[in-house]
This record gives sequence, C-alpha cells and structure tokens, in this order.
Amino acid sequence: MKSTNNIEDIYNRYVDDLFTYALYLGFDKETIMDAIHDVFCKLGANEKSLKDVVNVKSYLLKSLKNRLLDIYKGQKYGLDISDFTALKEMPFNITINLEDDIIDAEEQANIKKLVENMLQSLTPRQREIVYLRYIQEYDYSQIASLLNISIHGCRKLLSKAMETLREKYGSLIILLLLS
Repeated sequence: MKSTNNIEDIYNRYVDDLFTYALYLGFDKETIMDAIHDVFCKLGANEKSLKDVVNVKSYLLKSLKNRLLDIYKGQKYGLDISDFTALKEMPFNITINLEDDIIDAEEQANIKKLVENMLQSLTPRQREIVYLRYIQEYDYSQIASLLNISIHGCRKLLSKAMETLREKYGSLIILLLLS
C-alpha cells in the first residue's frame, strides 16, 4: 500500500461501501457505525498493519465483518465459539437501489421489486456472494478470502446461486445482472 494514503483518506474513500455492506448483513445503523469506528481505531493505532495489504477495500470489508461477528457473538449469551451455525445463518439482505434517470419511477419500482423477489429465492450466503461478485465486482479470490471459503467453494456457491435463479427466472436474470 502506498504511504501517501492516510487513515482519513481511506475512511473517506470506503466508509459508504462498508456501511452498505454491513446493512446488507442485517445490522442496525448504530452497531454498524460503532463497528466501523472500531475498525478504523484499530487501524489508526497500528497503521503499519496496512503496509502489506494488496486490496484495502477487501481488507476493510473482512475486518468489518469480523468485528460485526464479534459484536453478534457478544449479544448472543452462551454462544460457544465452536458453534458456527449462527455465522452461517446470519442474514444478508440486499435491497437494490437503481438510479437511472432514463427509467421512469414506475418501471424502476417494478424492476427493483422483481430483482428483490429473485434474490429472496436464494439463501443468505448466496445473496451475499451475488452482491460481492456483481455489485462490488470482486474476483473469486477476494470473495473466497472474505467468506473464508476456498476459491473452488466460491465458484461452486455462485454457480449454485445462478443455477437457482436461471431455473426460476430463465434468462431474465442474466439481462438484469449485465445491465
């Protein structure tokens, strides 16, 4: 990472993406802001931790997700660290925000509802991987790192999600993702 970036620049560049990602994970705004604050306080205390980071955004998303999971575990009294079912069941809810001046408000609402309905047919983990791949435009290695799965597992999960969408909605899903 270049030394010309300081913590404030990094914060200003990525805070909106971090906040949106955490909202999709189902956390309330106060918890999200606290977690983002915690991540940046930790970075500020040890700026050298970013020295060898190749992709700052991916690093921040993973740090935020880990901090939110710590908060989530702390709120669940009696949750054993070896109990990973809570981590797999954590919701990932996407609400699509299409801002296209060409599409009038009625068409926009219809498309948004259609996409949200399509995504609701997926598991939370599948929704998360679709978000990371097609909205955040992460490559498979970045997604695999963020989700703590292998690249093969990442490809398989995304493939299963797309297969589910194609079975239910045909080629319409491909048109929506590519637009």
